Amino acid sequence: MSNVIDFLARMGGDASLRAAGSTELALELAAAGVDGDMARAILAGDDQALRGEVAPGVFYAIQLDRENEDEDPVQEDDDEVSSIRRARSA
Repeated sequence: MSNVIDFLARMGGDASLRAAGSTELALELAAAGVDGDMARAILAGDDQALRGEVAPGVFYAIQLDRENEDEDPVQEDDDEVSSIRRARSA
């Protein structure tokens, strides 16, 4: 399990790894010793399947009221996210 966590931490810190194509990513996963369902979930970008493998269970979140704040909420750059997913599936 620690090899998956180490790989995800490395992926989070390395932009070139996050944008790597599926072949490159598969080679990196194999080199890191990540295989099976976890490797397939990472390659597919399936966060729900990966969460189910790494930390199964029920997760709870809190939604805070931002009505009284002056700043706009942080928004994801949908175009960037889409381009990364397209690059992974290439």
